Amino acid sequence: MNTFQKILIANRGEIAVRIIRAAQKNGIRSVAVYAADDAGSLHVSLADEVVLLSGNNLIETYLNQDKIIQLALSTGAEAIHPGYGFLSENADFAQKVMDVGLVFIGPSPENIRLMGEKNSALAYVESLGLPILKSFMGTTAEILKHTMEMEFPVMVKASGGGGGKGMVICQSAEELIPALEKAERQALSYFGNGELFVEKYLPLARHIEVQLMADNYGNVLHFFERECSVQRRFQKIIEEAPSPSVDETLRLELTSAAVKIARSMNYRNAGTIEFLLDESRKFYFLEMNTRIQVEHPVTEMITKTDLVSMQLQVAAGNELVLKQEDIRITGHAIEVRLCAEDAENNFKPSAGKLALWQIPEMVNSRIETFVKEGMTVSPNYDSLLAKLICWGGTRTKAVNQLQQLLAQTYISGVHTNLSFLSGLVESTAVQENVIYTRYVDENLDFINLQVQEKKQGLNRHKLAIAYLIFQFQQKKSSGNSIWNEIGFWRMIPQMEVFVDGEKLECSSIMNSGNQIFSINQQEYKVSVIQMIGNLLELKINQQPETFYCLDDEKQTQVITDGFSFALRSNSLMSQALLNKKNAASEKVFQNLICADLFGKVLKLNISKGDVVKTGQILLTLESMKTEIHVLCPVDAQIQKVHVAVGNAVIEKQLLVELEQA
Repeated sequence: MNTFQKILIANRGEIAVRIIRAAQKNGIRSVAVYAADDAGSLHVSLADEVVLLSGNNLIETYLNQDKIIQLALSTGAEAIHPGYGFLSENADFAQKVMDVGLVFIGPSPENIRLMGEKNSALAYVESLGLPILKSFMGTTAEILKHTMEMEFPVMVKASGGGGGKGMVICQSAEELIPALEKAERQALSYFGNGELFVEKYLPLARHIEVQLMADNYGNVLHFFERECSVQRRFQKIIEEAPSPSVDETLRLELTSAAVKIARSMNYRNAGTIEFLLDESRKFYFLEMNTRIQVEHPVTEMITKTDLVSMQLQVAAGNELVLKQEDIRITGHAIEVRLCAEDAENNFKPSAGKLALWQIPEMVNSRIETFVKEGMTVSPNYDSLLAKLICWGGTRTKAVNQLQQLLAQTYISGVHTNLSFLSGLVESTAVQENVIYTRYVDENLDFINLQVQEKKQGLNRHKLAIAYLIFQFQQKKSSGNSIWNEIGFWRMIPQMEVFVDGEKLECSSIMNSGNQIFSINQQEYKVSVIQMIGNLLELKINQQPETFYCLDDEKQTQVITDGFSFALRSNSLMSQALLNKKNAASEKVFQNLICADLFGKVLKLNISKGDVVKTGQILLTLESMKTEIHVLCPVDAQIQKVHVAVGNAVIEKQLLVELEQA
């Protein structure tokens, strides 16, 4: 079998780690490239060689084609793996790689070009006799000429896009112009190509895709289908394989159509054909992703294959060893995307230092990530931190396993969608598979309400017990408390503990070797299983409970069951809260508009002297590929603008000063 000696990975994040591990498995040395803000990433520490990509933005680093190719040549790499995103579906880059004598680990430039331009892809697939949705393509002006031909609602997309960027639903002709303008702005920002694409929108569609692998000898294999219908703003949240919405007849139709497309275009390497499935179970070709995809692990788990290793082997010139009859579905796999975003605050992106990162290793589970505890998460990339994947003999077993994994995951330092994912996986809609691509967007308030009800239902008395043990027993030698000097546990103290602002009256005594806590006059018998650093494993009334506790400025975070709570007590000098406030300074603070996340100024709507109203958009920030509008909190006049378009901003940085109009 032919094999590479060394490859360069032109990517970052979890996919770079995944490729490195596949290379190691196949005895191939790996070269990782990284931008300065990715120095702490796992892909940097795992690769055999690493090279810094100097530069201040993506164009100068991960999207710098010439620099990446030169690094591959200078390090002696024979091939470049582009992963997903960035340059993975750039036909010009693939051609440049081949022109200098390197191997592009992916399809041919012709394959990428044909399927990368949505209009040509649809026309090609339609020529094969396969169903497509009616569509229009061009600039805003060109598309508007076809308004009378459109069947609303329609989906406006960036022609060169992906990942849900540059996509807007348009319900009527009146909404078309602003929808096109928004999509065009996002398309230019994310892909450097403002060409747009409009197609009929199916409001209750399911998203089904077929995984393919093809070699240079005409062999095309499918690895069955995945379902990716749980999405928010057209970005996938949960993926599973096989699809619970597909029977054997439909499965055969979908996989046959996908193989037909790939074989007809002499496709090679990994690819995915995506379909939309309507309520009548009729499918339509959506697009082809000419790369490995984020969600490939669920397919690997049900078919017991290694798709990335196959990519390496095919790219090295080998014929596929597997035959179609060798590939079978075993059990069910489900994956969630754990992202750095504040689900309780409209999914606002979050960046910063990971103070706590604990995901357990469990049988039949798999964690794909690039982060580690203590690492700083950059605001300059998408928000994906990790993929959590579980396998089970049945869908029910796989889902139950995932619920356990999420419940035992503990993260702090950045906001994540962990509790939101738990709520989704536990929801009736997911459990009974009554979802569609817009389900989350249309039911977001209800989902968030269920998540908050679950949080409110957790026993705050137990949180207070964990807090007291952490502060006064685990940390008793730290000198943190006035009680240490007089023997806290002997004095049977009475104190107040605040849990997310709720006051609890607490005390503790020792009785026959057992520790008895009284919280608001309710007694709990407590024993300690183990205390290691920030981890507390307790038995409370004979029930095992696990908590992670972290001191954060003037409070303590207690994390359990995917939720974080803020606890404090005035009995701790470091957490004593002063009730007096300086009214004058508070008024000044309200006049200062500060960034509450890391990001970049994308658009500035105001200048000095402008009169602004409450709720008016002052400026727009971009963080983790998401646009965040900064709104004016009061009627005021702009006194000073401290930033300009293109400026990078950090959390708590002053953006705008206001004065009374």
